Amino acid sequence: MKKQFVKILSLCALGATTVFVSCDKNSDDEKPEVKTVKRVFILNEGKMNSNNASLDVYYPNGENDYQSKVFAAANGQGLGDTGQDLLAYGNRIYVSVSGSNYLAKLDQKGKIVEQYSFTETDGSPRYLAAKDGFIYVSTWGNKVMKFDTAAIVAPKGSVEVGLNPEEIAIKGNYLIVCNSTEYPINDSTISVIDLTTFTIKKNVETQFGNFQKIAVVGDSVYITYYTPSYSIEMLNFDVESGIVKPSGSATNMVSFDDKLYCANSATVYDADWNATINTNFFVRDVKTGKDSEILDLTSAPELKTATVYLFEIDPDNGDFYVGAADYVTNGTIYRFDKTGKFITKFETSGLNPNHAAFVK
Repeated sequence: MKKQFVKILSLCALGATTVFVSCDKNSDDEKPEVKTVKRVFILNEGKMNSNNASLDVYYPNGENDYQSKVFAAANGQGLGDTGQDLLAYGNRIYVSVSGSNYLAKLDQKGKIVEQYSFTETDGSPRYLAAKDGFIYVSTWGNKVMKFDTAAIVAPKGSVEVGLNPEEIAIKGNYLIVCNSTEYPINDSTISVIDLTTFTIKKNVETQFGNFQKIAVVGDSVYITYYTPSYSIEMLNFDVESGIVKPSGSATNMVSFDDKLYCANSATVYDADWNATINTNFFVRDVKTGKDSEILDLTSAPELKTATVYLFEIDPDNGDFYVGAADYVTNGTIYRFDKTGKFITKFETSGLNPNHAAFVK
């Protein structure tokens, strides 16, 4: 479950025109088989403690159709409680389900190949990264755990990190860990793991804390964190020196084509605690440090005041996928091409779509 003290959402790099294409939805009673063509798996986080996470599939190459709850159809059971992260790696798909405490390896149609159930000592699984045939999982047992993709039924090891680690990312031979908080303590460290030895290289002390998201863009590493007032700010982190520098505001960050695409949507409260969300979108050229506003939401003006929960880029063609959520009704996915032109939007099968995985 993402921390939502303040909903600051940002999206970078989107423009829009006015073309809407509808997507065919499957009813809950149908059990469609996933097609083996270009497809986008979409993870719906669901509502915490409601056991209603789900996995859908969208077909972007002309079919314009959508299959709901493909995990349930393929496995005869629901995904579980709180779908946390989704990753396509090799010819498999990996999903962490934090409320139900398991990691699943799926085939390319969403059927479970094998899974690992996390113990109380392990802590609940959070975010995923992969390299050289291994899957790495941050857990709320203050660990990063390592799994061989050949068989994930037992971990190959674990490393102690900071409090309740959130997103992780790989830069070269280092795994960088965003340590967060265990109320009332905010962890002010960023952990760096040497993947050769799978040991801690260093825990970098900072004047910040409660780190959340991470993106690696070329030689640059960007990390977001909660301020004491629960706004969300961004840092530039130098792995070798350990120096962190404030770098603006963003909530969602995506690395693509040596640029950082960001969303920055601030929630402002009046004296009566009525909230107003103001969202702007930009892309940062990390080589020059220049930010460019590239937002034209003429065809989707509602995104200017929406809570954006998912922001992904198709690595094949640069298309943007933007997921809006209100924590009450099913989410909406907006698709834009790489120039920011609006293509289509469609409803998901569940609450809070948070991640997408692209499979060919």
